[in-house]
Amino acid sequence: MRSPSVPLRPLTVGELLDASVEVTRSAGRAVLPLALLLAALEQVIMVWLREGFFRGSIFPDVSDLIGPAWFAVAVGAGTEIAIIAILGVPASRAAAAGVAGTAPRARDLLRPGAFVGAAFIALVAGVTAFTVTLLPLGWFVAYPLFGLAVAAAVIDRRNPVLALGRGVAMGLRGGGRAAGVRILGYISFLLVRLAFGFGLIAALGFFGIDAGPWGQAACFAIVNTVAYATLAGLDAVLHLEARIRTEGLDIALGRSPGPLTPADLAVTR
Repeated sequence: MRSPSVPLRPLTVGELLDASVEVTRSAGRAVLPLALLLAALEQVIMVWLREGFFRGSIFPDVSDLIGPAWFAVAVGAGTEIAIIAILGVPASRAAAAGVAGTAPRARDLLRPGAFVGAAFIALVAGVTAFTVTLLPLGWFVAYPLFGLAVAAAVIDRRNPVLALGRGVAMGLRGGGRAAGVRILGYISFLLVRLAFGFGLIAALGFFGIDAGPWGQAACFAIVNTVAYATLAGLDAVLHLEARIRTEGLDIALGRSPGPLTPADLAVTR
């Protein structure tokens, strides 16, 4: 019986978000510890940047973002995109397993092979995002640009260089639907991150605990752990759904004579 985590049909935006949560749940034992590690490392960098540019504030005034301080915002954008790209490896493997109707095992999701290519994609995507975000409204171009590249590398089994190009192409197909949904998903989870992050900080204050810069960073590392993992799951689901809409993936898999495996999702042409 095929897993419902990634239905083999075109999905609505709500169904895509639901599927991304299901993928994250199925990969949780592998993706969440990795996400926590990366989110914690990110917050170490961000504490230093906040102290240097925003007087330690985790939510600076708009006026504080003008000028050289925007550098810190661009660094944050680049690190987020790089982290989500790395998490795309276990998320994409879990999504492929869901399509094949198999339960992913944590050790299979964390096999080291694809992480080398993902690190290359993360570097390219992160540096590009940092550079483009320095420009006015550049983030809206940077964030969706290479968003599906890791899924293309892992699910389609493309080499990292070809996966970068295929990821861009998949995001722009259908009038840029996948790119638009990726931005919408990020904004949705950004609101959730802010709500829960400041909620945790307020909870500490309620019990008389002064969070301070590192306590605040810990709160947001916890919240970002779930958000980044789910956004990586969204990328994997978006990639599969784009292939269903534009390449007839569901039809091709329906013609498979035997039980499906993740290898059946590879692109052979």
